[in-house]
Amino acid sequence: MTEKEKNSMLFREPDTYKINVLINSVMLAIHLILMVLYILAHVKVMIIANVVSIIFYLLGYIFIKRGRTIGFFSLVFVEVAIHAILACLYIGYDAGFQLWFFALAALYFYPQFSNQGRIPGRLSVTFPIFSIILYFALFFAHVYCVIPDCLVSQRMHYVMNGFNSLAVFIAISFFTYLFATSIIRSRNRMNYQMNHDALTGLMNRYALHQVTEDAKARSDRTGEPFSLAMVDIDNFKYINDNYGYEFGNFVIFSVAEEIRKITDDEEFSAGRYGGEKFLFVYTREPSSEAMKYKMEKFRTSIEHMQLNSGGREVHITVSIGVAKFHKGDDYDIVLKQAHDNLYRAKREGKNRVI
Repeated sequence: MTEKEKNSMLFREPDTYKINVLINSVMLAIHLILMVLYILAHVKVMIIANVVSIIFYLLGYIFIKRGRTIGFFSLVFVEVAIHAILACLYIGYDAGFQLWFFALAALYFYPQFSNQGRIPGRLSVTFPIFSIILYFALFFAHVYCVIPDCLVSQRMHYVMNGFNSLAVFIAISFFTYLFATSIIRSRNRMNYQMNHDALTGLMNRYALHQVTEDAKARSDRTGEPFSLAMVDIDNFKYINDNYGYEFGNFVIFSVAEEIRKITDDEEFSAGRYGGEKFLFVYTREPSSEAMKYKMEKFRTSIEHMQLNSGGREVHITVSIGVAKFHKGDDYDIVLKQAHDNLYRAKREGKNRVI
């Protein structure tokens, strides 16, 4: 799997339209099941209320299709709250309909976590608080005998309580999963931005430092050397001055794409060191000649690239300096050696590997 594919999986946003349709469909299915229970329990008021709820969720598909997510979930909040209150009054507290107020708080935060819009001002806090107030209002109403324990048969009471408890548990678990995955995606995105160059998508200098530290630790542990190569785009100032900075960025990006083709390998890493410079780290082969061979192939691929600016064909080349790190070496000195070889390549005519 390439780095691009890995990043795509890490940052892939969920299909919020499909999730919204799923939520609406599940709520519709719940009310269809409740309709059967209400009919079996002969609770006429709840049958009528449930017909209204079913019609609402059928219309919910239109809200979702038009992208009115905040409005839709606000109406879901109102529907569930009214339905739960009526069910407590006409079926009884012990049937468990008050439990739905726990799910409502999680439901109302979902659109914000999924980047579907922000809840206006105070409403973002008012609705969850209101759901808690309603829950305790029903609780104390039950305690002071305003709401009866049960107005249906004992068997139906157990069935409804079990159904509501299971449905609320699944709802809270589902929204918890959505919140957790949203946080994980945000964390992955932040880690990626911290370790990768914004223009090229290659590792940045900070990430390269981590790679070289790991390579150095491995070399000190096993005694095997590793190679470095510093790459610089030739005549880059001339390119910026004559073709513009946007084309200069395009040149850097194009070189990075060529780098990406040869570094989908944990033992052969590369990143943007700064400006028009790139750094390669190769740990597979201890010989610096192996690194020079790979760099020569890379240099040739850059030389044969065809870039176009305003109808003019532009050829670019790179100069490359290679150095070898042995166990016990000072990394900064080896890196300076790679720099020195790079500038030696520049002095000797550019477009070469030394």
